[in-house]
This record gives sequence, structure tokens and C-alpha cells, in this order.
Amino acid sequence: MRLTAIMAHPDDAEIWAGGTICKHVERGDEALIVCMVADEDAVRGVEATRGAAILGAQVSFVGLVDGQVRDLPEACERVSDILNRFVPDILITHWTDDFHADHAATAAIVQRVLPCLMSQVRQAPRVWACDTYFSTGTRGPFVPDVLVDVTAQWPRKLAAIRAHQSQRPESWVALTERQCGLHGQRYAPPEAQPAPLYAEGFKRVIPFGYISPVEYLDC
Repeated sequence: MRLTAIMAHPDDAEIWAGGTICKHVERGDEALIVCMVADEDAVRGVEATRGAAILGAQVSFVGLVDGQVRDLPEACERVSDILNRFVPDILITHWTDDFHADHAATAAIVQRVLPCLMSQVRQAPRVWACDTYFSTGTRGPFVPDVLVDVTAQWPRKLAAIRAHQSQRPESWVALTERQCGLHGQRYAPPEAQPAPLYAEGFKRVIPFGYISPVEYLDC
């Protein structure tokens, strides 16, 4: 399988989906992290490359300016070009209700370019929206319907977050420990006894997702 995480900032993939990315890589899948902001030669770009390497993922940069991500044709064209080269089976991006403007714009860009991608592939990717700060959005709480056990991948997830030294990573470590710990308590399929210590939570993006009860995924 191929997994792509299209995120606004260079550390977003590690914070919100690092364990899931790592888990897919460990089972032999390919993973690509797409950063809307920065470029590979900037400080944050170098950190993004290090963080992706820890997770076993490739990294690509759209080259937009931090705080100025917008759903505009040029940004859509750049993202579309990347997706056409690395066609994913699973695509992770931000939640459209995220109150960070860069995150919400990234989600809008992804949803704008997906119909074009779907017209060129036999099977549409599964599209998941990731958690956000304190699991709170512009219209209410983030309630995941996909939960991925990332307990075994936790050390590598934290190491990847800490690759972003310019971003005061310990504050993000504390945030993700709290939120993924809560998602771990929500992870309750019959075979999961006891509950995982940590899980990452996602929301399926309709119509690219599936209308069904909560999924508890080991991969």
C-alpha cells in the first residue's frame, strides 16, 4: 500500500499521524509526507526530512509561506502533481473544522484536487482527517471514527517530533501524549484487552470514506 500525509507544517505529520505512518512503513508500505509550508533547504525543511526519515517516510514540499496557506489554483496544482506521481491508497490530511487557518486551507486543497485524482485511478483512496489541538474544532469536538493502535510505534513517533527542535517539541510531546492516551482508552474492540496505551484518531472524509461504525485498526 501507499500512504500519503498532506499536512500544513513540517511537524504536523509527526504530531497527528506519526505512529500510523510508522506502522505502515514497518509492515512494508510506502509513505510520503507532503508539507505545504517551507522548503527542503530551510531550517524547518531540514527538520522535516529528519523527522520523516525516523518514521521511514519520504518527504515533499509544496513551498508555501507559513501562515499564508490558501486554497488557490497554484497550490492545488502543486498538490495535484504530487498526488499524480505518488498515488495513495490512504490519504491523511487535516480536518476541515480545524481552527488553524493553514490546516483548514490544506484540507480544502486536498478535497478540491481529489476528484481529479479519482478520475484517473481505479479505486479511490481512503481519506482520513487527523486530530487537532485539544481535539476541538470550529463547530465542536473532534470525535474519531478510525482509531489506530500506535503503542508499539510510540518511541519512534516521539523521536520524530523531537527532530523539530526549532518548534519546542516537548510541548507537542505533552499534547500528543494526552490526546493519544485518550484515544487509546476509546480503542475498545473485544480483542483489545487491555486497551492500548496510545492510539491515533482520525475521521473518515465522506464521500471518500465509508459510513459505518468506528473502525479499530491494527494497521
